[in-house]
Amino acid sequence: MNLRRTFFALPLAVSVSIGLLWPCAALARELKVGVGLPPSSVGHYGMEVFAKTLKEKSGGEIEVKIFPLSLMNIPQMYGGIRDGVVDAGFFLPPVFPSELPETQIAIDLAMLGTNAFAMAGAMTEYIYSCTECLAERLRANHVYLGSASTGPYAILSTKKISTVEELRGKKLRSAAAPWSRWASQFGAVAMNIGGNQIFEAVSQGTIDGTIQSTQELTALRLGDVVKHVTLGVPSGTFHGIDNHNVNRTVWRSLSEPQRRAVLQSAAVTSAALTIRYISENAKALAEAQQKGVQVHQASPDLKARTSAFIEADLAVVAQNAEKAYGVKNAAQKVSRFRQILGKWEKLTPNREDWDMNALSDIYWREIFSKLDPKTYGM
Repeated sequence: MNLRRTFFALPLAVSVSIGLLWPCAALARELKVGVGLPPSSVGHYGMEVFAKTLKEKSGGEIEVKIFPLSLMNIPQMYGGIRDGVVDAGFFLPPVFPSELPETQIAIDLAMLGTNAFAMAGAMTEYIYSCTECLAERLRANHVYLGSASTGPYAILSTKKISTVEELRGKKLRSAAAPWSRWASQFGAVAMNIGGNQIFEAVSQGTIDGTIQSTQELTALRLGDVVKHVTLGVPSGTFHGIDNHNVNRTVWRSLSEPQRRAVLQSAAVTSAALTIRYISENAKALAEAQQKGVQVHQASPDLKARTSAFIEADLAVVAQNAEKAYGVKNAAQKVSRFRQILGKWEKLTPNREDWDMNALSDIYWREIFSKLDPKTYGM
């Protein structure tokens, strides 16, 4: 026998045996997360924060691989999460109102939003406390993990529009029904135009402007074609954002500590996304002003009439939910969302200097920490 060969082979054999007995000791679980938006988007940034935070909170047990627009787009995300094409995804419920009618009620209350931080908290708490809303997602094999919110919408236009008289007769692209109703209330013409067609429509004079967040001055290059921005109306936020719904089968495959780590990371994502939406709004507005775009505040009269419209429109939201989707007790649900929003407006004052950790701590304390990772989504 060659003792030298045997002596040196023994440690190798032992190390290989240990590796076979415990193959996953050094391997992290990888989650595939789809965004449906380009890497430059706020949505993609939010998933980067989620990935970094989850790796930390899970002690390195879970890593996230982000797939931007190249894998699937936003309309494909519903089925992509459901069928396991991705393990989780940035999902926009307003694209699927028929599949998510209970959620759509809260989304249609957009014009209550003047404080994005409060709207993100209110939307998240509302969904988690709405049995029907969670059931809608579970039927699609989705596990809900929180919402974010954009800042209040403004009027981006080629002509000055800051009074009732100036608004009358203007053709404005509207993002959704609440803003369309607002425009019609004041004699404007609400136009239904796809996001990728807005720049051309404004530049060619097909429309006089659009109702958007000011971020689109940069994102859609509208700062090159609009001449005026009016703040204060119509207001309202886009808060129909599921930050990263997880495939339910994948969720169930995680250990209880891992699910807790995901929930902790989700609170951070809600804060990070909302803060970034606000900062992008301010940045885009400043850049547009440097290009000569004039910024106006809506007249007191238009603001007052807008407030009255929003109050009256709450009943319309409830009626539409019942007639179009058969939602029961819609008026009570509208009232409940408004009550939750009032709480969050006190918890998260509207200011631009929110720290991500401070905001996420509030989201964690008030919402995510109250979920039981042993039973939630199971």
